Amino acid sequence: MMRWLFYVLCLVGVWYYATQKRSFDFFALAFGSAMIYFLPGFSGLVLNPYDTDQTMPLYDLCYTVYCLVLVSNIAGAYCYDHYIEIYDWGRREKPTPSYYCLVAFAIALVGISMSLLKHGDWYWHRNEISKGDLQAMLNAEADRWSVCWEMGALLLAITAFIERKPWYSCMAWGLLGLDLWLGGNRSTAVFALIAMFCVRLGNTPRQLGRYFFSRKYYGKIILTTLVALLFFVSKLLLPLLQAHRMDLFEEIYPSWEDVLFHTFVTGEPAGIQANLSETLRQQISTDFYHPIDLAAQLSVGGDWLGMDSKSHYLDQRILFPDLSYGLAYNIWGDVWASSGWVGLCVFVVVYHGILGLGCLLLRCTRGFGLGVTVLFFSIWAFYIHRNNLLFQLYLQKRIVLFALAVWAIATCLKALHQAVEWK
Repeated sequence: MMRWLFYVLCLVGVWYYATQKRSFDFFALAFGSAMIYFLPGFSGLVLNPYDTDQTMPLYDLCYTVYCLVLVSNIAGAYCYDHYIEIYDWGRREKPTPSYYCLVAFAIALVGISMSLLKHGDWYWHRNEISKGDLQAMLNAEADRWSVCWEMGALLLAITAFIERKPWYSCMAWGLLGLDLWLGGNRSTAVFALIAMFCVRLGNTPRQLGRYFFSRKYYGKIILTTLVALLFFVSKLLLPLLQAHRMDLFEEIYPSWEDVLFHTFVTGEPAGIQANLSETLRQQISTDFYHPIDLAAQLSVGGDWLGMDSKSHYLDQRILFPDLSYGLAYNIWGDVWASSGWVGLCVFVVVYHGILGLGCLLLRCTRGFGLGVTVLFFSIWAFYIHRNNLLFQLYLQKRIVLFALAVWAIATCLKALHQAVEWK
C-alpha cells in the first residue's frame, strides 16, 4: 500500500508545483531532489553493492520513509504559499558595485595555486589515482587550499551571475572545470548550477507547467535537460577520461541499454537507497551524534583538529562489511538508526522548516547576500539525501565561513578605497 501511496504523492507533488502560480523556491528544489534520489522507489530495485551489475529488491519499509518526506514537503509548501507568502516581507535595494567578485576570485586563485604547488603530482597523474584515493590523500595532508579553490570558485560563480559580470563568470567556470577534471568533484559545479537556477526562476511567481511546456522556452528546456543528463552520465565517463582509458567504455557498456541501466537503475541514487534499505531490513540501531562532534562541526576549524569521533553514527562497515569501496550515506536511514521513527519525523519537519526560513530570506536579500542564501539553502534542500548529519553540517558551515571572509575583506577594501578617494 505504501508503494502506491508513494506514486500518488509523487503525482500530487508534480501537479502542485507545476500548476500553482508560485516562485521556484527551496520547497520545489527539495521536491525535485527527492524525485531524483527516490528514483529506486519507482523501479523497486536498488544497487547490489557487491556486484554493481546486479540489483536487489528495495525493502518495502523504505516507502514509508519516502512518503513521510513527500507529505512534509507538499504540506510545507502549501502552508508557506497560503499563510506566509501572502505577506509582503519587503526587499532590500540592490547594493552598489562591490569587491565581492574580486575577493572570491583571489581566494580561488590562491587556493588552486597552492594546492597544485603542494600536490601537483597527485593532480596531474589522475590516471593512476582514483577520486577516493585523492580525497583521502588530501585529507591526510590536511590540505585546505583545495577547499579555498572550491569555495572561492563557487562564490565567484554565483556572485558574478547575480551581478552580471561575464569576465568573472568565465573565470569561475574555468576554475570549477579544473576542479571537476583534476579533483573529480562534480558536486561543486552542480551547486553553482542549482543556485543559478534558483536565482533565475525565483524572481517572479509563475506556473512552472506553462513555463516548461511553452514553445518559447523549448531551447532552454532542452539545454537544461542535456546538462542534467550530462551530469548523470559523467559518473560513468569521468573515471575513464581521467585514466585515459576511454577505449574501455564499449567493453564496460556494450550498448545504450547498459549505459541507461548503470546511469538510472544502478546509479548513485540506487546505492544511496541501498543504504536505507539495508538499515531498515536489518533494523540497525546506533547512538545519536555525540554533542562534541556536533559542536566541532559547527565551530571554526573544529573538524580540522584531528579529534577522534565520539559518535557511533551509521557506518558503511555495519551495512556492508566486505565492501572495498565507498558508498554515499543516506540521511534518512542515518537519523532513523539513531533516533527511530519519532526522531525521523522530527528531523523531517525541522528540515522543511529550515527550507521555509530559506524561502523568506530568498525574498528579502539581494546581491552577495542573495548568492550566499541560494548556495546555503540549495545545498540543504538538494544535497542532504546523500550525506550524514555531520558532513551536511560541514558543507553548510563552509558556505557561512567563506562568505563571511569574502564579505569582511570586500568591506575593508571598499572602505579603504573610499578613504583614499576622500583624501
